[in-house]
Parts: sequence; C-alpha cells; structure tokens
Amino acid sequence: MDYIISNFAQTGLVKKKTARIFGIISGVALLLAVFLIYRHELFQAYAFCTIALFTCYIFLVYTQSKLSVINALACHLVAIAAMYFSGSIMALSTTYILLPFAALMVRNVWMDKLAHTLKLWIEPILFLIAIGVYIVELRINAGMETTDARIFPIAFFIANGFMVFDVLLDGLKIKKRVKRGYGMAAGEPAPIFCLQNENAEQVCLADFKGKHNVLLIFVRGEWCPLCHIMLRTYMKESAKFKEKNVFLLVIGPDPTGVNRRMAEELKLDFHILSDTKLAVTNSYRLKIKAEHLLHASNYSFENEIPLPASFLIDKQGIIRYCSNPEKIGEVVKLTDIFPILQSIDGQQA
Repeated sequence: MDYIISNFAQTGLVKKKTARIFGIISGVALLLAVFLIYRHELFQAYAFCTIALFTCYIFLVYTQSKLSVINALACHLVAIAAMYFSGSIMALSTTYILLPFAALMVRNVWMDKLAHTLKLWIEPILFLIAIGVYIVELRINAGMETTDARIFPIAFFIANGFMVFDVLLDGLKIKKRVKRGYGMAAGEPAPIFCLQNENAEQVCLADFKGKHNVLLIFVRGEWCPLCHIMLRTYMKESAKFKEKNVFLLVIGPDPTGVNRRMAEELKLDFHILSDTKLAVTNSYRLKIKAEHLLHASNYSFENEIPLPASFLIDKQGIIRYCSNPEKIGEVVKLTDIFPILQSIDGQQA
C-alpha cells in the first residue's frame, strides 16, 4: 500500500512535466499569432492566439511558475493587438481582455489581506464588469471587421471564467468546512509526529521540546500559488523568528523530492515535511475533501488535502496561538505572537 500511495503522489510530477510541453506549445502558438497579426492575417491569428491561451493556462495551473504567468499575460496582450487591428475600440478591448486576468492575479498580489476566503466577490465582479464592457463594444462599434473578431474574445471569457469560478468555489468550500470545525485550539497539547524533511531526514516535533518554540505551518501543496507567496513571506522574516527562538516548520502533502525542489526554488532556510498520507494533517483536524481541485487527486484517492493553518507551539508542546479561521491562509507575523512569546518567557523565567 505504501508503494501505491508513493507512486500515486508522484503523478503530480508527471503532470508538471507534461504541463511544460503545453508551455512550449503556447509560446510557439503565440509567436505565430504575432507573425500573423503583422501579416494582417487575423483569422489565423485568432486561432493561434486561442491555442496559446488554453495551453498557457494548463501550463500555469500545473506549474505556477513566473514564466507561466508572463506567458499568460503575453497571450492577453497579443489578443489586445489582434483586436486593435480588427477595428476594436482600444479602451474597451483592453479592459475586457485584461480585467479577467487581473481578477485572477488580485488574490495573489494582496494575499496578506484576502487570503483564501475573504471578499470572494472581487473576482466575479471584475469578471462580470469585463463581460459588460464587451457587450457595450458589440452594441456601439460597427467598425469591427468581421464576425470572427466579435467572437474571438469569448475564448478569453471561457478560460478566465473557469479560473475565476474555481477560486470562488474553492473559497466557498473552505468556508463551509471551517464552519464544521477548524484545527486545534490554543491550550491543547500539540499532536506529536515524526516526518521526513525535504532531504529525507526524519524530523520530530519532540526534537524541539524544552529547546525551541515552533511555528507549525500547513500548506496545501507545491501547486498552490498562495502557499508559495506565504512561504516567501515567512522566508523574509525567518531570521527575526529565529532571534525570538521560534523555529519554522512547514507540513505539506507532497513527497520529499517535490518538497526539495520547492525549498530550492523559494530559497527556504527552514524545513518542509512530507505528510503524504495526511496522517499529521488529520491529527491537527485540517484534512478537507477538495474534489473541486485538479491537484487534489495527487494526494489521496479521496481527493483530500490540508487546510492552510499555522500553530505556535511552545517548548512544552502546548499550542499557544492558532491562525485565524476567518482568514484561511493568513501569514502569522512576529508582531501577532510577540506578546505570547513574552508571556511564555515570563512564565519560564
């Protein structure tokens, strides 16, 4: 069974490698679209730009790399150029092509304020505004050259709409799960565990007992863009946490090889532990069914993944602080827990 689960977890790597092929296809299609726009062969340009769009989103969903984001943005910019040469009103086409893409980026940019579940109306509202602007152009602009030009933007609404709907559904699912209970509470003993870090070395929570406070951070997986942002933020503050004798430990559902690549990519100086069976996740009451997410099937046959959460555990193994269940995915700042650390030091003095 362990062999089956290990191989099952590794399918995420296969998908990521396959996604890179789609990234190459997207780049080639985009270059061809630019060439065809230059030749003013717009019908063919629409076709290649549409191919570039859908393949770039596959690349984006499965890799979450900066290159995939740049590729997606380039697809939208080329589409604006194609619309311009089709007789579109630039102010309008720029708005309805870029606004849905901006909706997808807004939660990444303001992750500290929005996390996974706050203000879930933002993305749908921006998306609906874009559709409204598109309808306005259809009604007032008789100068658009062909029917193809008028239909072409629908591809962008389909691609971005799928992503916007996914963000909304994900946030609503998390909210529903949190209402049934969320994680451990302050004052409870932290469940003990031993897991392998990104270097396949065993790390146990008991290793820190009597020596260090631990900020335990659960992430959804290597595929999660908000988790990457969260870990980068923690990395920036890592030295300050260590000064206060707080060691950061991350727990995620990926195997050690995936975690090693993520730690190297993000240049982390703290460990990512592999909870591939979600046993530790379950003991901290953070396991959630996520059949709506494409990546959930990488981790268990039940499509389960961790809820994002953080816990401050003192030297005696007692949970002293929990991240806010109303703000799933929040980054715990040193200022949030500094009074608690002072209290711990006072009690142990």
